[in-house]
Amino acid sequence: MDETSRDEIIRRMRDPAFVLVNVLPAEAFVQGRIPGSLSLPVADIPQRALQVLPDLSADITVYCGGPT
Repeated sequence: MDETSRDEIIRRMRDPAFVLVNVLPAEAFVQGRIPGSLSLPVADIPQRALQVLPDLSADITVYCGGPT
């Protein structure tokens, strides 16, 4: 899995084709998220991935909690 820097995410967010996905639980998404990101908790990926991400060939980056 590749890591992406904060500056790279900010740069890529300028592209309308870029999709940023928060894979934390829905409660964590409500408490704090990167503006413009989509919520798709890890537990929901099998059931909702195609609904939330209809174009799997898009430029998609996922993020979750971790050291900052």
